[in-house]
Amino acid sequence: METNSKKETIPFVATHPSEIIADEIKARGMKKTEFAERMGMQKPNVTRLLKGENITPSIAAKLEAALDIPADMWMKLQLQYDKDTKAIERRDNLEKEAIATEMMLSSLLNLPELYKRLGINACLFIQKKLEILSGLLNFNPLEIGKMNFVRQSLYKKSDKLSFDERNQNTWLVLAYISAIKNNPLQPYTKGGGVSAAKTIAGHVHKGTLTEATLKQVLNDHGISYSVVRKLDKTPIDAVSMMTGETPAIITTHRYNDMSRLVFNVLHELGHVELHFNGNDVENLFISSDETYSLDNKQEKEANTFAEDILIDKHIWKKMMESGTNSISTRNIVNKLKALSEKYELDSNIVIWRYKYESHNYKLFGVKPVPIR
Repeated sequence: METNSKKETIPFVATHPSEIIADEIKARGMKKTEFAERMGMQKPNVTRLLKGENITPSIAAKLEAALDIPADMWMKLQLQYDKDTKAIERRDNLEKEAIATEMMLSSLLNLPELYKRLGINACLFIQKKLEILSGLLNFNPLEIGKMNFVRQSLYKKSDKLSFDERNQNTWLVLAYISAIKNNPLQPYTKGGGVSAAKTIAGHVHKGTLTEATLKQVLNDHGISYSVVRKLDKTPIDAVSMMTGETPAIITTHRYNDMSRLVFNVLHELGHVELHFNGNDVENLFISSDETYSLDNKQEKEANTFAEDILIDKHIWKKMMESGTNSISTRNIVNKLKALSEKYELDSNIVIWRYKYESHNYKLFGVKPVPIR
């Protein structure tokens, strides 16, 4: 059964009173001839009645006499049938429109995966599925094609990785919905991105940062944070976008690496602080893979923002100017750990930045710290 916006119950098919008449005759073991006699009708007329002829007041009176079921009951059944028929026709017309809408959306999105991720039952009428989707988005799904996340790509991207455009759009829709659900109570004000980034960096170097703490810090500064598992062929690490007046950061846990997560979040905070302009829907940045697109001025600025807040640029310069007895991996790692202790920095972040800047993500003997 389906329920429309007025909470009116619409059956899958309408039941004509003639079907109930046939059931009553059968239940009573009555032959058609006997029924015709009780009705005072010719058999051909009874046949037409049983094939779906509408119930009139005079027929209803005869049915009351023949079957001992009140005439007004038969008239109510006929009225309900007429009402259901019209409702089903309206629903079917809406379903045709919904099918056309879904076909258009299918060119942009992986709808089966989207419905699955959102818990939308695949057995529902298409119009109902779209109605649920619209409620989650807070706008008509047809507007998805006009939204920034399917029209623009200001993101750090590795050319060596292929991606599925429909899956990427689908993930971004999921990210948008998740961001709305996780909107903080605290409003965002300019400067909140810098303050949040410094607080997170402080937790990192004290060894007290967890993802729950990270989320709380962002929420306290009016920034939404959530995790949405990636889709196939969507090499996305994180994204920053606006949802109304609220900036949002969504990550994927594509890598179970706490240092990478911290850098990605601070990178996105750089975009929030430096590049977001009010509630402009054009605010969208996507982080993808370890080899970032640095030919974009805004991406360079966001990287520098994250790097300098995590490790002061003057301290980093001194660290990189420090000599080492050997260029072997073991000596490099040991030197970085010693320098981390000297400057009271988290060694994992120091080593991660070294790997990032040297593009050497497979330093022997160094394992990423899992997200906690």
